[in-house]
Amino acid sequence: MTDQQATLPGTDTAELFTGLLDAADTLTDAVCAQIVGAEQAYSDSSLLPFELLRSVVSENITALIRALQAGEAPGLAPGLATGAATDGAIDLETGVTTGLSILDAPRRAGQVKAEHGIPMASLLHAYRLAGLQIWEELVRRSVASQRFEALLLVSSEVWGMIDTFSSAAAEAYRQVVDAQERRNRQARSLMLLSLLDGSAPPADAGRALRTLGLPEHGTFVLVAAELSGTGEASLPGIVQTLRAAGLASAWTALQGDQVGILSASPEAGAATGLAILDAAATTRVGVSRPFTGIGGAPDALRQARLAVGCLPPAGVGAHAYGAAPLDLLLVTQPDYAAELQQCVFGDLLAAHDADLLLATLEAWFAADGSTAETGRGLHCHRNTVLYRLGRVEELTGRSTARPIEAAELYAALRAVRLAG
Repeated sequence: MTDQQATLPGTDTAELFTGLLDAADTLTDAVCAQIVGAEQAYSDSSLLPFELLRSVVSENITALIRALQAGEAPGLAPGLATGAATDGAIDLETGVTTGLSILDAPRRAGQVKAEHGIPMASLLHAYRLAGLQIWEELVRRSVASQRFEALLLVSSEVWGMIDTFSSAAAEAYRQVVDAQERRNRQARSLMLLSLLDGSAPPADAGRALRTLGLPEHGTFVLVAAELSGTGEASLPGIVQTLRAAGLASAWTALQGDQVGILSASPEAGAATGLAILDAAATTRVGVSRPFTGIGGAPDALRQARLAVGCLPPAGVGAHAYGAAPLDLLLVTQPDYAAELQQCVFGDLLAAHDADLLLATLEAWFAADGSTAETGRGLHCHRNTVLYRLGRVEELTGRSTARPIEAAELYAALRAVRLAG
């Protein structure tokens, strides 16, 4: 037993709480008047009716007084006297073991105020007001009975109990808010999914757009971002970044992708959104063509997913549908793309220097056919580039010098890259 615990029990301190329960109604009225007068959140009765507010305040003041009285009674758990949160097997009025908790009242206060939209700060302020009312009553009693020393002995217990109650109320409040947010996210996700699959009736589509924070009429683009295999966000902070640029968006997870609808303001077009997505991407991201009318969302989603495939499997960044028509053709016909690369590069892919030859061919195309520029990019002599291109012709039977054959080489190269 600590020195503090040895000092607490005694008739002088216990008598401070005697009859305090009789003043509970008066204390409740005073606290309610201060709450309504000081807190703007309570001035609108549609948020929290006064009768319900008074009921919650009365429950908590009564529970606080009983907790303080029980903490002074010999033989009860010392945690009650120090304000520790016990999930209480003790009836605070009689000291009899029960299944109730000393924190039932503050938990209900947190739940009620969260459900009625009262801010957390207002909830905690109400406990400070209640604590001050109880403390002022104790001061009055100590002055009347000349028990100043007894009041000092219980001060930490009084304010410790207030802190325990306010902490329990705040935790219950957070639990309600978290549950509400989960339900809201689920509801928004379902609304978005109904727009993406076209199942939302036209009358409901407008309401869904408004709920998602999107305009009913305007220009939209669909975005599909691969989910990261590491569990990290595919587009970290994208909602806030887009909003700062004047772009509203709504997102959900769908069949292995993070899918979103973007609405561009007149000042910020689709190109701005594409640039932001490309900078934020940690995986492959596909963006549809702009469309008007939310009825076009299902086809736009198809476009966005095809655009994802126009980036190599290990690629990172955003790609707009239609920006590379040949790649799009290969992605939409994967069997033909596989047949193309085998037909053109069959022997080359089996060569020991296949990767080097393909990299040289890719650099040559990127340099618009300049062997000197290709050599500088690959840090080798242009004659080395010519030798490697000769090897490509030897293994494929196709020369980069003949446009038709060069086109076949380029198409087969893109098929290899897109297949990873």
